[in-house]
Amino acid sequence: MTKRRDLFIFVADPEKGDEARAYLSDWLRELDGHPGYLGGAVLRESAGELFDNTLVLALDFESTEAARALWPKIENTVNPLYPDDKSDKSPDQGTAFYDGTAKAVAEGAPLPLKFTRGNGLLARMLHIHAEAVDEFATAS
Repeated sequence: MTKRRDLFIFVADPEKGDEARAYLSDWLRELDGHPGYLGGAVLRESAGELFDNTLVLALDFESTEAARALWPKIENTVNPLYPDDKSDKSPDQGTAFYDGTAKAVAEGAPLPLKFTRGNGLLARMLHIHAEAVDEFATAS
């Protein structure tokens, strides 16, 4: 069985960064008990290379099958992974990291992202569903 780690990169609404971070942490804990869910993490970008309040949600599963079994259970709920408006088919907004938007925002322009996830707290920038092909842990 191959472990799976899904990563979701978000930017929190600038007015609600702490609320968004707490929401993601709470949501991770709500998944406890799903078969094959191993836990997860909420990370905050700390190098200052992206937008303020850039957050990474990491979900770990014992297998791809375990991860896929979760999606039907949550797709029609309010959660950080699916749009609040289920008819919204907008793509991830990650191009804003590289298309000059970040520089414009740093110079005072408003952040033009759509906060469509997690009850309007989050803009989803990028997501990756990945199977572990190698892992390494130090001895200490």
